[in-house]
Amino acid sequence: MHAYTTDSSERKFIPLYIAGASVLAAWVLNRVLGAMQFTLPWWIDAPSVIGFYGLLYVIFNKYLWRWRILRTIGVVKVPDLNGTWKGYMASSFDEHTTKYDATFKIFQNWTRISIILEANYSKSSSMIAAIVTEDPGGTVLSYEYLNEPMPNAKYTMHTHRGTARLTMQSNGEALEGEYYTGRDRQNFGILRFERT
Repeated sequence: MHAYTTDSSERKFIPLYIAGASVLAAWVLNRVLGAMQFTLPWWIDAPSVIGFYGLLYVIFNKYLWRWRILRTIGVVKVPDLNGTWKGYMASSFDEHTTKYDATFKIFQNWTRISIILEANYSKSSSMIAAIVTEDPGGTVLSYEYLNEPMPNAKYTMHTHRGTARLTMQSNGEALEGEYYTGRDRQNFGILRFERT
């Protein structure tokens, strides 16, 4: 998985919320241990805020950011794209006359993502990505990929780079957009996927 960017402002203020919760957790721990008349050595007590911050950040990054309530109240705006999406691609190679079955797999947490597109003759993996939440047309997933042909591919196919831009439909269950390849292939096409 690699980092991805987003225009959502949540990455500015959520770390502050986590820091506040870490200070509170360290204070509560200190009070509880004090009430039990148990004193921690300074080298454990002093860095406890940092320890709580690290723990809470990992928990938020992996799990809490997916909670629907955080989306409902507007704390998290980055969509959860995790999962397998089924659909098709059509290419300028054959003038968009054929819809080729394809599978789109997304592995994502709050800060990192990996996008894999598998088709009959090739597989592509993302190298960089961005999620735009403020686009008037809807949420946009944009990424650069490296495509590698399968062993059964035609001899004319070989490894190449490209980019894709997909817009999430309003129901959040479909992604639709386009791609284009680097100068060697010079193909472009249509992508459409639905979450399974």
